[in-house]
Amino acid sequence: MSRLYACIISADAKRDKEVLLSIARRFSYSIEMLEDGILFDVSGLKRLVGAPQKISQKILGHLKKSDVSASVAVANTVDTVTLLARQNTSEAFQELPLGSLEIDQGTLNIFGDLGITKIEELLQIPTDELIKRYGQEFMNVIHVVRQNGRRFITPNVKQNNISWAFDLDFPVEDFEQLIFILNHGLDKLFGQVMHYGFSTEHLDISFKLRDKSEKSYEIKTSFPTLEKTFWLKLINLRISLDPPPSGILSVSVVSHFTRPRPGQKGLYAVSRPEPESLLLTANKLKKLVGEENVGVPTLVDQRLPEAFALEADQLPIGKEQLEFRDEEPIIAFSYFNPPIPAKVSVVNKCLVSIKTQHLSGTVKKYSGVWRQNSRWWNRSWHTVEWDVEIEEGGVYRLCRVSDHWFLVGEYD
Repeated sequence: MSRLYACIISADAKRDKEVLLSIARRFSYSIEMLEDGILFDVSGLKRLVGAPQKISQKILGHLKKSDVSASVAVANTVDTVTLLARQNTSEAFQELPLGSLEIDQGTLNIFGDLGITKIEELLQIPTDELIKRYGQEFMNVIHVVRQNGRRFITPNVKQNNISWAFDLDFPVEDFEQLIFILNHGLDKLFGQVMHYGFSTEHLDISFKLRDKSEKSYEIKTSFPTLEKTFWLKLINLRISLDPPPSGILSVSVVSHFTRPRPGQKGLYAVSRPEPESLLLTANKLKKLVGEENVGVPTLVDQRLPEAFALEADQLPIGKEQLEFRDEEPIIAFSYFNPPIPAKVSVVNKCLVSIKTQHLSGTVKKYSGVWRQNSRWWNRSWHTVEWDVEIEEGGVYRLCRVSDHWFLVGEYD
């Protein structure tokens, strides 16, 4: 298959960089940014788009939609297409002036005195005579004018994400109807991600709606995967928690790159379920009981009952990732739900004994009193607590509300 290249030269390539990149990505993966434009490989598009002139017209159409003024050329070699685009002319390559080539000014003056001003006139001179007079280095110019294709594209665009979009013919009310289309889109999207040698753990999905608004979703995992079935289920669960308020007119998906997950976690690692299964289960639970009621518990630095919050976007870390250090152990605390009513003996403002339906004994040691309300600025103190050690019975948290006593939990 013969090679085919396209080049876009802009008057302000720095300003138009993102537009030029977005247009080039519609046609190719192999892209090289130039100081004054962009160069990309369009080989194989003849059957899909047509002749080079058709490809050039299609590129110009995208530039017009983006309101960017630039010159476009399509040719069989990198040097040829770059020269044609920079000259911004409809003339054939052979009609280009010698001044567009990398020839020093002294040599150009000699050619001008001889009446040689165009590439086609230089081609009439025998190669041996040119090399004999101007040296072996002039062979580079000869390769360019004979379109021998000595130079290739050097991709220099660093990708960090890739996108896919689709416009619907009519509004769709139910997102589940889009699963078939989205399935096709993820196929293409993940194929391109694999082409770059990456994986993904972050998708951004955006809908344009019939009421002229937009609805966006950020879907993340704690691990990279290109498992399409998993992503489709996760997307469906996530959007069902907060469905679009109007009919969907178009859908776009952006996949952010990350390094692939290693296939083998360790030679002697214990087999355990894949993280995809855990994440799907967590999202199914969110759909059943509410997103705010499922997550990883994290401690809250406040003196409150059951002082923890749920991080809905986190997943638990496996034991194999924990770092064990030579630090003092942390005491765990188990809450009684509901709290256990207790009878407490107090002598001279000291706790003496505790009796419940489950245990009874003499108070060996205790600490407190702790006022259990961190929001003191808008609440009155109504609950006080002690940590008590019962002789041959363990360590508990004792709570008094008004004149009633309770054991609210036990230290493990």
